[in-house]
Amino acid sequence: MIRLRVWANARPMGWFGHEAAEFFFEYDAQWLDQPGRCVLAPQFALRPGRFVGALVRSFFENLLPEGDALEDIVSAIQLRGASNFDVLGRLGAELPGVLSLLPEDVRPTLAQEYRPLSFEALSQRLGARDRTPLLVSNVAATMSLAGAQDKIGLRFDAKAKRLSDSVGLSPTTHILKPDTRQARYAPSAINEYACMKLALALALKLPVPAVWLLRVPEPVYVIERYDRLMAAGNIVGLHQIDGCQLLGHGSGWKYERSGGLVSIPKLVEALRTLRVRGSDLLRLQRWVMFNYLIGNADAHAKNLSVLIDDKGFTLAPFYDLLCVRAYGDTGLALFIGDEETFDSVGHHSWEALCNDCSFRLQETLIEFRKMAAALLPAWQKVRAQLDKQHQPTMAEIEVLERMTQVFELHSAHALSMAAT
Repeated sequence: MIRLRVWANARPMGWFGHEAAEFFFEYDAQWLDQPGRCVLAPQFALRPGRFVGALVRSFFENLLPEGDALEDIVSAIQLRGASNFDVLGRLGAELPGVLSLLPEDVRPTLAQEYRPLSFEALSQRLGARDRTPLLVSNVAATMSLAGAQDKIGLRFDAKAKRLSDSVGLSPTTHILKPDTRQARYAPSAINEYACMKLALALALKLPVPAVWLLRVPEPVYVIERYDRLMAAGNIVGLHQIDGCQLLGHGSGWKYERSGGLVSIPKLVEALRTLRVRGSDLLRLQRWVMFNYLIGNADAHAKNLSVLIDDKGFTLAPFYDLLCVRAYGDTGLALFIGDEETFDSVGHHSWEALCNDCSFRLQETLIEFRKMAAALLPAWQKVRAQLDKQHQPTMAEIEVLERMTQVFELHSAHALSMAAT
């Protein structure tokens, strides 16, 4: 048997390991007895004994990067051919949310330490990404961030515009993403920054964290981690799970077209089972509407998360909002009704979605119409601020212009299909 201890900040939550070729998770007795305890995920009720099988495997593998990003990291840390358990053991000191995975003889430290990261040093790391992925470029700490993009966790002083690396087991407060290395989707940093600012600018404000666009001189997008807060002078994590973990599936199933294991109705049903507030379900509806309006073809199940504490479950703020259609993608990651492309969505699609989710159609269309009407005026203000504060490059201007075309097209279609 090989196992790692699962920590929730400085409290032992349980054990993750494998025995006889089977993964297992079990809660620590201390966790089950103490106030403030919560479940690892809805599938793992608070009780003694082991949970085994595919649900355990998929939950923990969802904490890792995906695809080429994971392959690059595994190669950089010389673990090629290793199991995901081994990779989690190597990167598990800081995971999404509250969790960390540490060897049996290692405990989290309360002291938190950070080292300044100059723009020049960060620029050098960006130039070396083909050899050393950002996630493992900080040699003083280890961490894992889910997703397929190259990124790194760090600490950011927004007032002074200062970046810092974490040292040892110290938690990070922000996530930094540069432009993608995939030429088809570049530049990307300004796209995501602009879409997040647009979500904030709408009268129907979507809950999104604070974001920044820095030039080091390469453009980098910085987002505040909603799964971190300051308590008694220390940074602590908040427990969260993404949509794939909520539904009990691995990251390979995050798109509805990959077998239909995830969908908006399935996510809504899972959230209702958790008895989330009605306002959270309204926010989810707005998330679907906004992703349609901005042409976000990558709004998959892992881009929706739930915060968990001893009081229950809450829909997390939104993230990874960007206009993917500006790069030519026209498919929907999660279908609206039975439609899997933006151009095939019509009034019938929203009617089908409302039927499947038990949403009121008329109220949904009124909300959709309000958001569609507000989109372009809000975008004009965001775009003006971008031009004034960030002086976009020619490549960035081209993407911003394509985004404007998508917004105009989708808002016009929305107003037409939502008309009474």
